[in-house]
Amino acid sequence: MSVRFSKNELIELIESTEAAGNDATELRGLLAEVEQGKRLEKPLNQATDEEYVEELRQKSTIEHGEALECMVCHDKFDHLLSGTCEACFREWMLATKKG
Repeated sequence: MSVRFSKNELIELIESTEAAGNDATELRGLLAEVEQGKRLEKPLNQATDEEYVEELRQKSTIEHGEALECMVCHDKFDHLLSGTCEACFREWMLATKKG
């Protein structure tokens, strides 16, 4: 699972964590990475097609089983991404990409 924060949101989270008397060492480490440019990510709409599809794939529900039917092409597969096979998922996600 991943959570996205802006730099300011991360700083606010660090401050509120420490104000509550909790340890924010890991959060401060993430902030240091951001400030060093190690954690900069492109907005999803500026990602390459492969990056875009992979990001959305990671966020999708993956179903495993035998002879699962893709809701788009109706072929059978051993896993589906949000109810679709890999090929249909890719086509579907690229159709949603703006920019």
